[in-house]
Order: sequence, then structure tokens, then C-alpha cells
Amino acid sequence: MSKVLYKNYYLSLYKTDRGFIYAQRRNINSTAALLYKKDKTGYKFLLRYQPLPELKTNNKKSSWNQLFPCCITGSLEPKETPIANCIKEVLEETGYRISKNNIKGLCLAVASTQSNECVYNFIIDISNIKRAHNGFGDGSIFEEVSKNVWVSHRKLKNILKNELYLSSLASAYLLFVEQILVKSK
Repeated sequence: MSKVLYKNYYLSLYKTDRGFIYAQRRNINSTAALLYKKDKTGYKFLLRYQPLPELKTNNKKSSWNQLFPCCITGSLEPKETPIANCIKEVLEETGYRISKNNIKGLCLAVASTQSNECVYNFIIDISNIKRAHNGFGDGSIFEEVSKNVWVSHRKLKNILKNELYLSSLASAYLLFVEQILVKSK
């Protein structure tokens, strides 16, 4: 049985009988969407660069102006389907109005062995979509400082080899490779 140490609208902190302390977000599960488009030069991917809270790498602490590449993400609200959340988050964070028809792949992953969060990873083709707006975010500090950047296929592969990134980016990219690149051969 876990004891609640702290709780607010967004987060609860628990301690187990054996002394393990863990955090639980209000909305446990999430979505991660990797948007792509194909043009005459090849595939391009829309990455979301955002901060991670006090991440320590190479004995240095990250800061709010240090942004890490990831997918478009969002937490599922109660009774919200992963597809509905994905469509909503893509519009909110990028300005692209997508439908189920733009979703070309979906896989489910567990975020970590130290968490009960499931991440629904999507790949989304936006090759023929015009942006409805520039994206507006949800008002959180993470989204206020975040930015979207189009990168080439080569750049994405280099990021996955050489940079620190959120694991959902690798999961979504593997889905892209399997569903788009392999199937097109």
C-alpha cells in the first residue's frame, strides 16, 4: 500500500511500504506523434524541441533554455481515446489539422520500468496539409519555451545516434521505418 506524500491537480507523490518514492501524473498515459512529409528531396520530420525538468547529463544540469528533440506529445484526459488526443495535440502544438486518415501507424510502449505510463506512438503523414495556425500550446512552461523544427531524414538519424532525446522519438521513428520505408520497398 502506498502513502500519499504530496498531491496537487497535476501530480501525486507516493511512498511505498518498502520506502520507494515515486511520482504519478494526473493523466498517466500519453501520446507521441512523429509528423512527416515527403517532398522532392525526401522525407522531412517535424520535431518538437522542449526542455526536460532538471535533467543531469555529463555532470551538468539542464536548464529551461536547453531544448531536447521529441515528438508532439500530450497526456490523455480521462475517457479520451489515444487517437482523439493525438489529433488534438497535433493541432494545439503545430497548427496542423489532421484526421484519422493521416495516421499511418500506431504502436504502444511502456515509458519505463519505473512508471506505469503507456505511450501511444503515432506516425502521421502531413504531406498534403496546410497549417491552420502556428500552434498555441497549453500554457505550460514546457510549451511556452518549446519550438517546432523541420529536419531532414539524415538529420533525424544523426539525432538518434548522437544526441539526447525523448525515447518516444526513437519508438515513433522505428514505426516509421517499419510502416513506411520497409513497406514502400
